[in-house]
Amino acid sequence: MATSDEHHRLVAMCARWFKRQGFAIVATELASYGNREQPDVYACRQTCSAVAEIKVSRADFLADSKKPERHSGGLGTYRFYLCPEGLISPSELPAGWGLLYAKGRSIISIHTPSGNMWPAPGRQDENWRPFAHETDHEAERAALFSIARRLADGQQTYK
Repeated sequence: MATSDEHHRLVAMCARWFKRQGFAIVATELASYGNREQPDVYACRQTCSAVAEIKVSRADFLADSKKPERHSGGLGTYRFYLCPEGLISPSELPAGWGLLYAKGRSIISIHTPSGNMWPAPGRQDENWRPFAHETDHEAERAALFSIARRLADGQQTYK
């Protein structure tokens, strides 16, 4: 499926949002060997990882939300959808997923934990625990190796 200019714009916005949230490593359109999941944005910091799936159409969201890694395993201790305002409602989210809206040049938190704590797995308080996922550790390692390989080849991790 071809991606639109709007999709690319929101991917770039989301990458910058993760950087502002304190994630030192941010990669976009990440593909890694042996991993079916290809997140639009993958971010890492010392305590955890996060992914964001960018959706600019209802059909894409409905198809994406049925993928097995959206419900168990997969990448990202914390997981979000970013979409244009109103495209997805919080009641439609898979369990534990957050929701961000793009409004103009801003990202608005719709359904997210409060604060900028980003706790490690097993260390979440009652605010963060509902958003935490058990990750697929092999998939996480493969993603980090893919990022390291990009850097070794002189590629940007995001634009």
